[in-house]
Amino acid sequence: MVVWTVGIAASLVGLWAGYTQFYEGGLGQPTYTVIERSGDVEIRRYKPFIIASTVVKDEGQAGLSSGFRTLAGYIFGGNKPGESIAMTAPVLQQDKPGESLPMTAPVLQSPTGMRMAFVMPADRAMESLPAPDDAAVSLTEVKWGDAAAIRFSGRGKQARFKSAEAELLNAVEAAGRVASGPALYAQYNSPSAFPPLRRNEVIIPLQ
Repeated sequence: MVVWTVGIAASLVGLWAGYTQFYEGGLGQPTYTVIERSGDVEIRRYKPFIIASTVVKDEGQAGLSSGFRTLAGYIFGGNKPGESIAMTAPVLQQDKPGESLPMTAPVLQSPTGMRMAFVMPADRAMESLPAPDDAAVSLTEVKWGDAAAIRFSGRGKQARFKSAEAELLNAVEAAGRVASGPALYAQYNSPSAFPPLRRNEVIIPLQ
């Protein structure tokens, strides 16, 4: 009985890990080239990409959930003409005011710096994307150029992101580079993904 139970558990874990690796790991994401690597830190050169973003009004997990629902509504048909848009990675979170995620009116008038964004599929141009039904969703093009990034696995808890941000800021300073905007927290997997295989990153655009 014990062997049978362990075997079933191992099979379920294998299926869970396989889903995370082969499905969520295959989602589209912004195109970049690694131009420098030092330990866990990468300097990347990003090609321009388009995001759908929204201001997060509430704090903490409630705000993150609200922002996610707003953006998910857009890509799952909350647009003209009701088109479903392919899910991509990562989901981006910006906690501080600044220009890491481009600002457009009326988002520019928001007193809060906390924003969330979904990356749009790489094969879509701005003019080919459907217009959001919700005025809280903005479509903008991101042109970071160079950016520093650090990766960690496991659950994307805010405390872990803040620790990784501090480590990345130290690395950027040591490399003699200057940030061009606030740090972004990037999550490449859904909450249902196998925790050890989850990909989380802090990304800082550079001058």
